[in-house]
Amino acid sequence: METVDYTVAIPHRNEGAELAKTVENIQETQENCVHIITREDKENLGTAATRHAAVQEAATEIVITCDAHMRFQPGALDELAAFITADRTRVACLTCHSNPDLSFDENPLYGADLFEMGDEYALEPKWRKVKAPGEIACLMGACYGFARSFYESLGSPWKLGRGWGCDETLLSIPARLAGGSVHVLAAECAHLLRRPDEVMYRQTDAELEAIWYTRFALLEYLRPDNLDQLRRLMQSKCGRSFRMRAEVMHAADQLSRVKKLTFPEYRARWLVTDFRVEAPARELRQAVRIAARSGLPSVQEFGIRCPHCKQISDRHRVTTTYPNGNRRRLCAFCGMPFITRFGMDSTGSQPTLKQG
Repeated sequence: METVDYTVAIPHRNEGAELAKTVENIQETQENCVHIITREDKENLGTAATRHAAVQEAATEIVITCDAHMRFQPGALDELAAFITADRTRVACLTCHSNPDLSFDENPLYGADLFEMGDEYALEPKWRKVKAPGEIACLMGACYGFARSFYESLGSPWKLGRGWGCDETLLSIPARLAGGSVHVLAAECAHLLRRPDEVMYRQTDAELEAIWYTRFALLEYLRPDNLDQLRRLMQSKCGRSFRMRAEVMHAADQLSRVKKLTFPEYRARWLVTDFRVEAPARELRQAVRIAARSGLPSVQEFGIRCPHCKQISDRHRVTTTYPNGNRRRLCAFCGMPFITRFGMDSTGSQPTLKQG
């Protein structure tokens, strides 16, 4: 394997001791990492923008970004850096074990499939059903590598992101459309999956709205032939997108300067299109009409109802995605586990909920 120097950039907020443990693990298990940057999001810019700021400080051409609560197999990041160097239009992630114990014995996850319309929004990534390394639709797994020159040729997409989320799609989609490729390697990492009461912060309504901004920017960037349908479905989920229209279009225009692959080509190869979205229930339709007039209620009222405490939220943490698409979640309020049925994860679609 070729020896390649690389930088590891770690965005974080309120990580406590885990940040130091992640840095120590990288230093102990990887041979060729020459620079580690830890970047705290003190201004609440979001994960993509914080990753971008860290990338700008990188001392090398090859950059790997990861979460601040991870462990790595010996040489895993070295292998990732060498893989990218062999073709600098590649972006790639590692096989990921995401669990509360940072164990490498848990079920491995191999990147993401990308759904034209998922449970909540368009271009939604879900853990990949194929259990093998290879070329994939979307990065996933909290550790991503690329060549800085290729990232900048895309227009540095992470600088356009807002909120803590969507950084995987925000890099993967422009990379693919610009003629690059997206991969997951057999080399492994472990990602700490926290319970809601263990997370050091809580997402505010403003942060959730920022994530929706990024989702709409990506949709406008792709501009699929069924754009109006997807836009309406997303609006029924968030209720606030109309406030962001001009800014979203500006961000999409920034990305579109590098688009090469046509949407039909991209859709045919990389999007799961057999989606099913139920019509919103009566109370949800009413809430959307109210939101259109006043901007209320807040984003957090659109989500999933916990069968234990009956609280509705889109902050319930996903701990497992099963092969059939069902998801095990932990309630953001009471911390109890429950399962939601694939394709019916919103309050408007009357999901089948089981106590976990």
